[in-house]
Amino acid sequence: MRGLLRKLLPADFRGQVAGILLVGLVLSQALAAVLYMVLLPQWQRVLRPELAVEKVAMIAQLLEAVASDRRPAFARLWDERSFRVTYDPPARDTARLPRASTARADRELRAEIARRLGKHLDAVRVEAVPSLGEPDAKHIAVVLKDGDWLHVVTPVGLEVRYGLLEELAIITFLVLVTGGLWAWLTWIVNVPLTRFAHAAEHVGLDIHAPQMPEQGPAQLKRAVHAFNEMQVRLQRFLDDRTRMLGAISHDLRTPLTRLRLRIETGRVADEKPKMLSDIETMEAMLSSALAFIRGLDEEPEGPDAVDLDSLLQTACDLVSDLGGEVTYHGPARYRYHCRPQAMLRALTNIVSNAAKYGEHAWVSLRRQPGAGYLIEVEDDGPGIPDCEKDKVFEPFYRTASAREMDSQGMGLGLSIARSIILAHGGTVELADRQPMGLTVRILLPEASGPAEPSGPAEPLVAPS
Repeated sequence: MRGLLRKLLPADFRGQVAGILLVGLVLSQALAAVLYMVLLPQWQRVLRPELAVEKVAMIAQLLEAVASDRRPAFARLWDERSFRVTYDPPARDTARLPRASTARADRELRAEIARRLGKHLDAVRVEAVPSLGEPDAKHIAVVLKDGDWLHVVTPVGLEVRYGLLEELAIITFLVLVTGGLWAWLTWIVNVPLTRFAHAAEHVGLDIHAPQMPEQGPAQLKRAVHAFNEMQVRLQRFLDDRTRMLGAISHDLRTPLTRLRLRIETGRVADEKPKMLSDIETMEAMLSSALAFIRGLDEEPEGPDAVDLDSLLQTACDLVSDLGGEVTYHGPARYRYHCRPQAMLRALTNIVSNAAKYGEHAWVSLRRQPGAGYLIEVEDDGPGIPDCEKDKVFEPFYRTASAREMDSQGMGLGLSIARSIILAHGGTVELADRQPMGLTVRILLPEASGPAEPSGPAEPLVAPS
């Protein structure tokens, strides 16, 4: 039932709120219609004493104002199912007249009609009768001029109604049903918000908590999706730091052990060049680690609008100046909001890897409508096995072919590039290139809205 109701309600949060208001309006109108159709006819059928006095006095005065031969026709005009009106000529058979009731309510009704018409009390008679199947039906007879009689049979209730248990029960039931449905609809819309708040609190305590299901209105689904993506990035961030610290401690252990052995064996003078080499290796490792940390943590620059085409061209030129063979192909220039130096560093690392491990690198840029900008960096190198495509993004991880081709690398280039791209809301993935080589696909979201042609890009300096 809940799933059916979610399908009937609009997907948009604003539409769901409007739907609840509309349902509430319909239910309130239905309640009013039930009250009008069920209760009002009964209340209208049973007259209050003052209304009964008004109607009887009015009809009596009207009949007295017309000729005797026209009185029967006028009396029939007022005759109704719950208000029977008859006109009789001067009554010779007094047995047909109602007997004067001694009940207090009947005596008060009789006195009020006589007072209203300015007649003697004997000219009015009131008697309780079961004629209409009503427990409070009254037979009222009023003598007119010339001795004619007006007879009215109608239900007459109390001045103030007490004990309307049936009516109160119906009203209470309808109010409870309406309020229950309203609360249920509100709960269905509100429960995803509550679940979202609890999930946010839980993630603050446990970053590896299960992700939230993407349910609820459209805006909330987008918020939940963004929240889950943020949780994945935080998990990846912490995992990268953990692996980085583990790798540093592992890689530093080997040169430190060699230094300790040389010092303990007293071969300091003989092994000085090797000891200096170990120290340089340690310094390079620490410098790379600090550069990796700076690439993730420091934000010396704010976001700015740059020409993405010129940014890629600059990265390709920097790699070409170092001897790499790079070919770039891109469409019209697009303005993109990012941290220019950080993005240039990420793109340069990826293009540099492609040119280093392959004889040639090809870089292309194209816009994906509704998704963002797709950057592809291809090379004709040895490629990366499928089992290692995810591992190469880990800090200090290097494939066997990479260690053979470049013994000086630290395995941080792709880690830094991925961290910068993820910080901009993008994604990066690796795929095989046919017949050989590797393809790096980078998807950057349209953070600044629709792309628009831009002028020449501002000059960018090479990342340190």
